[in-house]
Amino acid sequence: MIISDFLKSLRGCQHKKVNINTKGAYCPDCGEYIIVKWYLVRCSCCGVKRIAYLDFNDNVKPEDRYCPNCGNEEITIEAIEKINFVDINFAVHKKEIVKIEHGMTTQVWTEKEERQLIATKAKK
Repeated sequence: MIISDFLKSLRGCQHKKVNINTKGAYCPDCGEYIIVKWYLVRCSCCGVKRIAYLDFNDNVKPEDRYCPNCGNEEITIEAIEKINFVDINFAVHKKEIVKIEHGMTTQVWTEKEERQLIATKAKK
């Protein structure tokens, strides 16, 4: 495990300071926008959750080759948006870089005017 971590560090930033509970955040080490995606591995025959891991190329793989429930080798990989505490022992997460074009989006926040708030309170 230590050797694979060393080899992965040679490929670039690992985004270790990005919290896995966020939907998206900027990495303080490299400045890239990172989203966290969770994956579950299930048996394609019986649907049992199987323990997953990431290989050296960041591919999602099952820990065991064959399903402990039915013996099937085929799997389905399910991408989930938010991790459930029941699935935490089976799921694996990936931190993926999202390219954002700066200057292409505009965000506007508006506040309600005080007159509108007074008018709605008076109607009640």
